[in-house]
Amino acid sequence: NERIKLARALQAQRKTREKEGRFVIEGARLMEEGLRAGAKFDFALFTADPDDRARGVLGRLRETGATAIEVSPEVMKACSDTESPQSVLAVVFAPTSESAPTPPHPHTPLLLICDRLSDPGNLGTLLRAAAAAGADAALLAPGCVDAFNPKVIRGGMGAHFRLQIESLDWNQIAERANGLSVRLADSQSAIGHRPSAIGHRPSAIRHDLADWTLPSALIIGSEADGPSDSARALAAETVFIPMPGGTESLNAAMAGVIVLFEAVRQRGVKRET
Repeated sequence: NERIKLARALQAQRKTREKEGRFVIEGARLMEEGLRAGAKFDFALFTADPDDRARGVLGRLRETGATAIEVSPEVMKACSDTESPQSVLAVVFAPTSESAPTPPHPHTPLLLICDRLSDPGNLGTLLRAAAAAGADAALLAPGCVDAFNPKVIRGGMGAHFRLQIESLDWNQIAERANGLSVRLADSQSAIGHRPSAIGHRPSAIRHDLADWTLPSALIIGSEADGPSDSARALAAETVFIPMPGGTESLNAAMAGVIVLFEAVRQRGVKRET
C-alpha cells in the first residue's frame, strides 16, 4: 500500500518529509489541533474500535475530504514512531509561508532563533513555548534538527499549527531580524570565557533587566557546543539567567522558556500601564 509506505518513510526520513512537503502526526489531540488551525490533511490511518475522541476527530477529518483508512494494529505499529501507538494518525501537508499562522496585530515582534539545537525534545519544547508566548516565528539556523522530526512534533504539542517555523541560513536570519533587538541567551559562567573566532563579544545583562517590550529576537544555542560564531555576531547583547544554586547551566529548552515568558511578563505589564 503506497500510503503505508509513505507514512513510514515520512516518519523515518527528513529528505522524504522535505521532498513530499508532508509530515505525520499521531493521536486525536494533535489531529484536533490541526483541524482547529485549518491544516490540510492528506489521509489518516486508524485501528478498529477507536475511542470516542478518535471517532469524533475521524468524522471531522472526513468532512474535509481527507481519506481515513482502517489498518491492523501491526500496520499501525509499523507506521508509528512510538512504542505504544495510538489508535489514529494522520499525514498532513506542511504549512507554506503563505499559509503559516500570523500573530495578532497590533503586535510587537518577537522572534525565536534556534542555533544548532540537535536534541528533538529540546526543540519541541521550545517551539511549544514560543507558540504559547505569542512569538511571530521560530527561525531554525543551520545545524538544527528537523522541525518536523516525529519527536519534535510530539514535543511541540500542536505548535507546528500555531507558529511559523522556518529553516534559514544566517544571512536570511539576519534579514528577518533587521530592526530588532537581538539577544543571545548564554549561561553567566560562560560569559567572558568562551572564545569566539571572530572576536565579537556582545555585552551581558541579566535576562529580566533586558527590555523585552522592544521588537526583539532571542537566540537559544546548543548546550553541548555553545552559541555559534554566527549567533554571537548577530547578537547585540547577551542575557543570562541568575542561578544562585551554583548549577553551571540550564538546558536549552528550560532557558528559552524562562526568557520567553519574561518577555511575556514585561509586555503584559506595559499594556496594563
